[in-house]
Amino acid sequence: MGVIAAVLLIGAGYVVFLNPEPVAIQVAPGRNVSPPLAGALLTAFGAGALLVGLAAGARAGARGWRRWHAGRRARREAEQAARTARAQHLVWAGDYSQARAELLRGERGLPADATRLVLLAETHLHDGDPAAARKILEDGLVRVGHDPRLLDLAAEAAERAGDLRGAADALERARLALPESPRLARRLRDVYAAAGRWAEAVALQGEILLRIHHPAALASEEQVFRGLRYEAALAEPDPRRAARLLVALAREDPRFVPAWVSAGDRFAAAGRRLAARRTWERGARGQPAAVLLERIEHLNAGEGKPERTTRLYRRLIRRHGDAPAARLLFARHLMARGDLKQADEVLASLSPPVAGDPLAHALWGELHRRRGNHSVAADTYARAFDPELALVAPFRCAVCRRPAEAWTGYCTECRRWGTYRARVERAAEGAGDSIPMRGGGSGGPSSSMGP
Repeated sequence: MGVIAAVLLIGAGYVVFLNPEPVAIQVAPGRNVSPPLAGALLTAFGAGALLVGLAAGARAGARGWRRWHAGRRARREAEQAARTARAQHLVWAGDYSQARAELLRGERGLPADATRLVLLAETHLHDGDPAAARKILEDGLVRVGHDPRLLDLAAEAAERAGDLRGAADALERARLALPESPRLARRLRDVYAAAGRWAEAVALQGEILLRIHHPAALASEEQVFRGLRYEAALAEPDPRRAARLLVALAREDPRFVPAWVSAGDRFAAAGRRLAARRTWERGARGQPAAVLLERIEHLNAGEGKPERTTRLYRRLIRRHGDAPAARLLFARHLMARGDLKQADEVLASLSPPVAGDPLAHALWGELHRRRGNHSVAADTYARAFDPELALVAPFRCAVCRRPAEAWTGYCTECRRWGTYRARVERAAEGAGDSIPMRGGGSGGPSSSMGP
């Protein structure tokens, strides 16, 4: 560095030596200076070098500032990512209050990104506080805009709070941002269905079907579509129009029992008993469900024409020889009419698996009782209900229907606790396996699928 300074000094002296004469420089109107030419040259060179040095220093300083600022931001983002990861682990572990503390550490208010807002709202939802989750999400939507994740979670919080209108509004806004999302479409469809907005649910399900090409998924969604149309028809205030819609639906799928049942109910409500009976009979020809057979039996009995039921049962047994419910109901019907010989023949024709069922033994016991064979009837009833009257065992899971001879607190099939029910409990809840022995309707019609 000293050598360079010496060389520069020698060069400057040499320039001064070669240019000793003065030069006139006008620095202002009416004012001139006459420095030596070498001095003027050296001054101009020094000023230029100074300006270049200042510019280079400013650029270097700006680059250093940007590097420092980027490093600081990277460190802050790394700290935030680490806090978010810790919060996610705490949420998974179930420590929701500590997870919230991690997410809010170093923040002035709510987090500024959608991912952490979603995680913060989830901690409140897991804690069973949907109101707090909704407040966070509403404020977050103001800060970060209509993020679909925030809107989807806001819909879930609204659902948990019982605000189906708010849930639908949030999902509608989410679909505006992601109109092609099948998940959001299904979520909105389910909210419409839960709110009883069947026409909108049906229309949305139609859009969902247009985007499905896989055969299995298409078949599943078509079943949902059928169920939604069924509910929309049930919501029709005019019974005759509702009946026509249900009959059209039943014709599309003759094995869809709820449509036949409800169509007949609507005809009966409109005073068209003949149309109701014919509708139920058409449904029973394709699917001899107990709910249809009981309705027909009660209608014919109310009109004083039980022979119609007898003829129908005979036709159904010829058509569906493997339908145990029809045979058991036919035997009960014959006993109610006093035709014990025919009832005996029907019970004797039961296939071995059905003949060993407790219900078959109970019918045999009723038959013997009506004949006056009380000792045989008592023995048959004992075989039907065993010494403990079969009020407890066998048990069955209310969720996956897995059987068990002894009660257990945990179901290994569906991995839930406290779901096994005794036989008497299932009968009380309407979930038993047996068919009513005497009288009693099957309750109102219900869809075989849930939207």
